[in-house]
Amino acid sequence: MTLRFAAVPALLPALLLAALPAAAHIHASPAQAGAGQTVEIALEVGHGCSGAATTALRVALPEGLSNILIAPRVGWQVETLEEGRVTEIRWSGGPLPDGTKQKFAFVATLQGAGEAQGTGGGDLVLPVVQVCGDTVVRWIDGPDSDHPAPRLRIAPGS
Repeated sequence: MTLRFAAVPALLPALLLAALPAAAHIHASPAQAGAGQTVEIALEVGHGCSGAATTALRVALPEGLSNILIAPRVGWQVETLEEGRVTEIRWSGGPLPDGTKQKFAFVATLQGAGEAQGTGGGDLVLPVVQVCGDTVVRWIDGPDSDHPAPRLRIAPGS
């Protein structure tokens, strides 16, 4: 019986390390907003790429977002790509050292964006590309993957 309990503390560090990748993803906040609302959406970056500092961040903006305003970041340049609307925001500069958290934010009006993307779940998916010098990490996959895209739940408007 004592051996079983002794094994639990020995396994605890491994269990904690296994949970770290889930906490290392780029997250969007708020987690939920209502269709028709104007909200500040913040993308929180909490690490670099395999130890390297983040030097650029790009986010693709799906249809259904309008009135885009970008919050400035000291030490970072920002540019947008437009095709009749803002389709991508690009921050570059920094750098943001590995292990340092920083939020990259913009304001947008949500025009029922989850449905416009055809996600069926009311999720606004924000594909992000993180650049760390020569290394690129694409946060563009589904929620259960190793590199999930940040998501914002869109609740029906009032």
